[in-house]
Parts: sequence; C-alpha cells; structure tokens
Amino acid sequence: MREAHLRDLIAVVETGSVRSAARTLGLAQAAVSKNLTALEKSLGVPLLIRSARGVEPTEIGRMVLRRARVIDAELRNLHEEIERFSGEHHSQVKIGLSATAEAMLLSEAVARFRDCRPNTQISVYGGRSSSTIAALREARIDFAVSPLPADQSITDLHTERLCSSDLGIIVRADHPAADARDLASLVPYGWLYSVQQSGGPMIVSLMRKQGLPDPTLVAHCNSASALVDMLLQGDYVAINSLAALEPLRQRGLLKFLPIDLDLPLAVQYLITPTMRPLTAAAAALAAEFRRASRRLRR
Repeated sequence: MREAHLRDLIAVVETGSVRSAARTLGLAQAAVSKNLTALEKSLGVPLLIRSARGVEPTEIGRMVLRRARVIDAELRNLHEEIERFSGEHHSQVKIGLSATAEAMLLSEAVARFRDCRPNTQISVYGGRSSSTIAALREARIDFAVSPLPADQSITDLHTERLCSSDLGIIVRADHPAADARDLASLVPYGWLYSVQQSGGPMIVSLMRKQGLPDPTLVAHCNSASALVDMLLQGDYVAINSLAALEPLRQRGLLKFLPIDLDLPLAVQYLITPTMRPLTAAAAALAAEFRRASRRLRR
C-alpha cells in the first residue's frame, strides 16, 4: 500500500469517477486505475462498485476511505511542517465552526492569527456539530468550535469549554407574531429546529411543559443558512443561539421575542483529536480562539 493508492481512492470517491479523479490529480486515467487495482489487491477486498450514480465505495471501501482521509491529512501536515522548518512558511488550517462560533469568535481570532502568520490560508467549514465531528474524525478539518453533539459519544476527542451564548425564540422582523409575549401565541405557526435534546427537538418539551399542543415541526435545519433563509421567507419560528443571528437582528431582518423560557446556554467547545497532534499553524489558531473567548466567558 502506497500513499498514491490512498490519494487516488479519495479522489475517485470525491469526484465520482476514475476519469474525473485523473483529471483532478493531473494523471493518466490508466495510472489511477492501476493504483486502485493495486490497493484492492493489497487489501484483498473490493473497495469500489460502479452504479448509475458513478463509482461508489463498498461498505469496506467506506471504512478504508475514513482511514485513508486521516492518513492523507497527516501526510500533508507532515510535509507542511517539514517545509516550515526548511524555510517555507506557506500552510493551511481547516476548521469547522458553528454559526455561533463564527459570529462570536472568528473575526477576532483570525485577525490576531494573521498578525503572526500572514501566509497561512484558513478554510472555514460551517454546519452543525454532528457533521463537524464527522469531518474532524476523518481529518478533513484540523479542529472544531461548536456545541457538543447530543446524539453521539465523543470520548475519542478532547473538548475544552470556550464560551456560551443565550438561546431564544426568533422570527423575521415583520412576522405576524412579532409582538408575541408568550409561547401560546406561537402555537399556530410552523417551527424550524436545530437545537435538540436527547429526547428530540427542544421546542416539543417546552410546549408540553406549558400544557400546549405539540408544535408543528416544519424542518430540521442542520444548515445555518437554510435556517435563516426559511425564517426570512416564511411565517416560521425557531429557537436558536441569539449570538449567531445578532448581525441579522441589528440589520432589522430578524426579531428576538422577549419570551423567558429559562433556556439553557448554547455552549461552544474547542474540539480537537486526541490521537492526532495539531500542526503548529492549527495550534496557533486554536490558541487565538481561546484568547478571543476569554472576554465572553460567564
């Protein structure tokens, strides 16, 4: 098994075909096919199947792919560190952030980081904690700043509490219930939800606690942009981190309803792999997120 074998497997799965992978890698199609055959031969199992959707990994192929991504990322990190010590200072840090972390911490952390590492490129990936954790485990990102997922164990990862923000009920500024002062006034409207508890969407337990009918659940929005778009385009209601949407409230697009439901805080954690060291650049950026969070702790 060689580095090129794993590299080509990743490329084929991500592009959907051997031809597209070869084009992306700048290689001959025959060379990519040869590497895939050699990899399957070395492992003794088929890794890919052809379907109407293109080339897809088998069940074992998906398992190999997860490990291949980690190995590939570690090799790239190794090359970057060697180049840095050899006088080359260009590197890349990939991070996964919740919408709240973006709003509260990103600008300050990046500004300070670039003061000392102006040649380092930063790639920011959004999304909910479940998808961020998956990307971290497969080494597609170096670290994450997000809430802890409620639906999975993360004992294989190191977590460090950074800061927190309030949760609240949000509607668009000209929503028919923009002047609502209690939860009962919101019963007729559909709910978008991202905040969940172990038993399901938080709004369900809140409605039941007040003896109200179960809410009409319209969509589970793992995407912050989808949540915002639906709020702005329809008569929907959502519970979300207020800090994440504060810029839109300040612009007069969204409104936070003054309904006190004694909601828990949305806590942001720095999440790093326990078995994979951060590169020097990633460690420096993580330190700036810690620094930016200090003024927000409570």
